[in-house]
Amino acid sequence: MRKKAFQLIRFLSLNYFFQRTRKNQLLILMFHQVNDSNRTFYPAMPISVFKKICEYINSYYEVIHVSEIQNHFINPSRPAAIITFDDGHFDILENALPILSNLNMKFTINIDTEIIQTRKPQDFVRVWDILNQVEIDNYFNPSFMSKPIKIDRDNPMNTEREFTKTLANLDLLQRRKFVDEMETLTKTGEIKFSTMLSAEDIKFLHKNSGEVASHSHTHSILTNLATDEVDFELSESKRILEEITCEEVNTLAYPNGVFSEEVMERGKKLGYKFFLKTEDKINRINREDLETSFFRVNQYHKSASEALAHIYGITNFIGKII
Repeated sequence: MRKKAFQLIRFLSLNYFFQRTRKNQLLILMFHQVNDSNRTFYPAMPISVFKKICEYINSYYEVIHVSEIQNHFINPSRPAAIITFDDGHFDILENALPILSNLNMKFTINIDTEIIQTRKPQDFVRVWDILNQVEIDNYFNPSFMSKPIKIDRDNPMNTEREFTKTLANLDLLQRRKFVDEMETLTKTGEIKFSTMLSAEDIKFLHKNSGEVASHSHTHSILTNLATDEVDFELSESKRILEEITCEEVNTLAYPNGVFSEEVMERGKKLGYKFFLKTEDKINRINREDLETSFFRVNQYHKSASEALAHIYGITNFIGKII
């Protein structure tokens, strides 16, 4: 029923047509995991849905890299789209790359570089991995929390929001302790954490049409850090990725999409030229005053119709009416 509803919305909405034909439109999609695991928390996009979205984007947009935005919009013949992946999951190589390569599509991977050193996912992902593998109704750690968080599997985004809020307010050492203790306190067997990209994997993706960008070093919320900590997060990530790719890395995707003007200015001083935000908006590019900071639309849906409804703002419109 839900799938049919979104198909009907797509059929009736002129917004699909107008948005994809305006030459000044820049659509940047943000993916995380692409697999058929059917996770409750931090859900992956099914492989078949990812393929349909890529085929759709490839039909109506010029697919470019972030570094090509300015050149494309000098005299665009059609709107542009950018495919981005955050967090560095191995299924980018395993499941997404074959589809992208078959369609001859460019893409960008945003790497929080500590995963290369530890071979573990960043802390937020580790929490989602734990929640997807344990059977608990709530979680409480009095050292870091004032009240328990309900594990709401019917409305998982509520649970994700509460854990994100908790983790975002902890410094790096506290966050590590929180996640380690959560694994211990909830353990009913060995937790299998997400497989992440290695340096060799990133090098391979880079050689196969993948532009490489920074997602910071430890995926810390940059606005919560002191200036010297921000500088380390951005410079260390840049250094590691440039060693891997042997090319300049000049794009920063803010962890959790959280940023400030001060963080952006620090990034510019350290050599970043382009900045990726969230907010689920399509960018409108002014050729006379080209921006360097861009919105992205998050993608995690179970059907192509629902994903497209989200891309073009139909989901948000319905939500406001309700």
